[in-house]
Amino acid sequence: MTTAGELKQDILRVYNAINKKIFNVGVKQQKVDFVGNKIIIVSRNSRVPVLKLLDENYPLSTRQLDHLLFQLLKQEIKQSFETQFKLNIITILKDYDAETEYSGTIVFLEKDVEAYLNDKPEL
Repeated sequence: MTTAGELKQDILRVYNAINKKIFNVGVKQQKVDFVGNKIIIVSRNSRVPVLKLLDENYPLSTRQLDHLLFQLLKQEIKQSFETQFKLNIITILKDYDAETEYSGTIVFLEKDVEAYLNDKPEL
């Protein structure tokens, strides 16, 4: 059986790797919490330099690009979490504030996280 602390560390490792894959840079800070059937990840992520450059003059375009990047990120998170942690994911919500560089990700599961911890074989 995996402990909550071990699962949190594994989730943060995978989440950081996905950010590196998509944005070519890892997160600055990250924290994960379990609340019932939700995994909540709060992080600080450096703004992608080209988007930062475009933000001032083309804010609508950068918001659209952010949205597209988040769709890719959510697909990667869903696939990785389901494959590696055997989680049944209902949906993922994701937002990012470019000004403060804070990001929030909420992963909604079919069952409470505790149920997965009790069911899980060793990772």
